[in-house]
This record gives sequence, structure tokens and C-alpha cells, in this order.
Amino acid sequence: MELRVVEKSSDLLRVEMPRGEETLLIPLVEALQKEEKVVEARYYLGHPYLERPTLVLKTKGERPQQVLKRVLKDLADLYGDLLTDFEKKADKVKA
Repeated sequence: MELRVVEKSSDLLRVEMPRGEETLLIPLVEALQKEEKVVEARYYLGHPYLERPTLVLKTKGERPQQVLKRVLKDLADLYGDLLTDFEKKADKVKA
């Protein structure tokens, strides 16, 4: 997946996502909004042919890059565990 950092400062991060990957933004923004250091987490979809979906993250007291990395790791662990659990249970079900 090709991400493009559009803006980066000590408390703000704007990242453009590839077109067609905007469904990833929903659980990501929901998880970011639960973080204590996050002041604002949102996304813009824009025009589907002219603009790329954009994640906007603003923090206080911690660099947004660190918060984003932590939340992405947590989500990867969560969905990895979910996949493992599904694979175990799916093998037990007869078609």
C-alpha cells in the first residue's frame, strides 16, 4: 500500500491513502479517537476521481507518528488474532 505524507509537524499529520482503500480509514479513525493524546482524528474522502482519501491526525503531548504507529500495530494484532481464531473454527465446521 502506498501512503503519501502530505503534512507533518510536531502535533499534526496528514496522510493520503491509495484510492480504493478508504474502508481501512473507518476502524483506524475509530481506534485513534479512543487514544488519550489524540485531539482530532478524521478522514476526508473527497472526489473519487480527483482526490485521494486523507487521514488527518492531531495530537497533544505526543508526536502523531508515534500514536499512528501504535494504533496500527494494535489493529494488526487484533485482526491477526481474529484471523487465527476464524481459521481454527472454520476448520471444525463441515460444509
